Amino acid sequence: MAYKSIFAALTNVRDVAPELAYAAAMTEAQDAHLEVLCVGIDPTPTMFFEMGSNAVVMHAGIEEAHARAKDIGDCARKFLEPSNVRWDVINSVSVSAGVGRAVAGQARFSDLAVLRLPYGPDHAPEDSLVLEGLLFETDCPIIVVPEESASARPKNIVIGWNQSTEAMHAVRAALPFLRAAQSVHIAIIDPPETGPERSDPGGPLAVYLSRHGIRSDIHVMTRQGLSISQRLAQHVTEMEADMLVMGGYGHSRFREAVLGGATRDMLEHSKVPVFMAH
Repeated sequence: MAYKSIFAALTNVRDVAPELAYAAAMTEAQDAHLEVLCVGIDPTPTMFFEMGSNAVVMHAGIEEAHARAKDIGDCARKFLEPSNVRWDVINSVSVSAGVGRAVAGQARFSDLAVLRLPYGPDHAPEDSLVLEGLLFETDCPIIVVPEESASARPKNIVIGWNQSTEAMHAVRAALPFLRAAQSVHIAIIDPPETGPERSDPGGPLAVYLSRHGIRSDIHVMTRQGLSISQRLAQHVTEMEADMLVMGGYGHSRFREAVLGGATRDMLEHSKVPVFMAH
């Protein structure tokens, strides 16, 4: 498998969006085609207006959304024109609540999607909606990139392994990266005392990877008083990894949104690209 169609979604105007820069570098590294969706968000609130004013307000909101999409598209084209990659830029508009579905519909024929970290004080509400749309409404793995520059050819990869279906999906989807890496580390935090891997945590995964020509080592560790996401992030730093592979949203989306969880915490604080699948 190779990643030949790479997708990126932009909802804000920025001269150099980290997700666009990373997607372009990834496209060049994979000899792929990059499709960039530039989404203008319709700011019209979803409420009732006085009789006769609805059409005026809606029209103004749609016009503003089209103008935003054009501005985002112009920035994307300006960035990509000097590059050596094959690309196209598409302008689109959406209401905020529907942006996840709009992006997912455009990304469903892609091999890999790239977006920026969706949580934190400097991020808009639609960022997390884009992430959830891609994870839950397409069969497309994603790479979430931090604001810091990152390598599009990761050589040292950590797999966050918890025996879940989501983690296995992520590993399978990440095989091209794992094959090309120089070192692969399987990280297991507080493995369950019962279950199919109780006597050999990570062993079946290491065997699976070996059959794909991938050598890996296994690190079984305790939380050491930290949350799972904090301990995993600490291990990524200790290994000097340049990518983390993990499953996305093992709990219900509602629980993750309200209470937080390993997925949400990693996507708020990660310093390296996070490869995810659901």
